[in-house]
Amino acid sequence: MLSTNYEHLQRRLDTLSKVLASVGFVFLVFISFLTMFDAVMRWAILPSIPGFLDWGRIMFPIIICAVFPAVLMNRRNVSIKFLGSGLGAKPNAWLECFAAILTFTFFVLLAWQFILTGIDVTINNRVTGTVKILVAPWWWIATTFIIFCVPVQLWMVIKSFMALKTGQERKYD
Repeated sequence: MLSTNYEHLQRRLDTLSKVLASVGFVFLVFISFLTMFDAVMRWAILPSIPGFLDWGRIMFPIIICAVFPAVLMNRRNVSIKFLGSGLGAKPNAWLECFAAILTFTFFVLLAWQFILTGIDVTINNRVTGTVKILVAPWWWIATTFIIFCVPVQLWMVIKSFMALKTGQERKYD
């Protein structure tokens, strides 16, 4: 029963992470087409898209933040594997657990800073430079993605503790 709940949670977090990464990909494709269109306009000696840079400034935080949960779920974040593999299974499990806790702490602090910035751009009605697009709604989307990283990484910490306790990493795929 407990194993089934873990597997269910793993699948849900993995699915949500993939959906967020897909949202980031859609935004990336949109900004890519916008870039191509702007380049063709300049090549044809026509006026470029007004506020083109504004769109990039509000979309790139979303694009970048959208992939973080999937990166964390698949353990593709920065790590040093050779040290742990050279020390053996138990020390490696301790290092993995320590790294998961540090990564969790980092994302808690990052989410906090994103929230503070979101409050700032909302209260001060920040807008982009050229087209005057409100920044707050777009920033809150990126902030939501970063906040979602916190429970994802908490799950990775729990998995690291379970691996430490059992001596082997559990697979929930």
